Amino acid sequence: MKVLCRCGLVSSLLALMIVPPALAYEEYLSSEAIRQAYFLAKEQQDRREEFLRPYRHSLPAPKTGPLVGMIEVQTPMTYVMYSIAAAGHDDPAGQEDYHAQEAEQDFLGKASHFRVEVQISFTATYPKPTDNMAALGDFWNDFRVHLKQAHEIPALRISGHPVVNDASGSYGYIGATIDADYDPARIDSAEPATVEVDTPDGQRVKTTFDLAHLQ
Repeated sequence: MKVLCRCGLVSSLLALMIVPPALAYEEYLSSEAIRQAYFLAKEQQDRREEFLRPYRHSLPAPKTGPLVGMIEVQTPMTYVMYSIAAAGHDDPAGQEDYHAQEAEQDFLGKASHFRVEVQISFTATYPKPTDNMAALGDFWNDFRVHLKQAHEIPALRISGHPVVNDASGSYGYIGATIDADYDPARIDSAEPATVEVDTPDGQRVKTTFDLAHLQ
């Protein structure tokens, strides 16, 4: 009997440890939230940029090393907004027949994510002048992205890709974008969230978002 009681106590404690936050984000958006994402995607660029301003933090350049110039958080609603925009549904010329009802059909019941996007730019001191694209390889994997509230929240997946300059006849890497996706149910939408980026040269860049004021 004592063994059974102890097992029950352990099970109860484990259950408490995995309970999601009381105000966690929804993985599956409601019809209302999808419509909001749709109309935001259809907004004029300047109005959309103004709405997204609190979701993006510009960061100062370091004395040396790579520039982590911008960190953005995408809540499940703005994540769906970007998905609609990426599909071309924000193009007035080509998608005039795409309506909110169709967006609702496309995204209702489709899992969304909480995403952290990090933009990295090269500087005079990073990378080395002798490093070409072949030598750099997947250099963005040398950066580490952390999302923290009461504790660090593990990412579901992290991906990256280079930013390429092909203007004025030149061609080469000028930076990279890193996307880290998280389970919305593990993030408290009423609490601040801090994003930290560890760079290859040992620096730590961080900024905090007030999630309670983001949709």
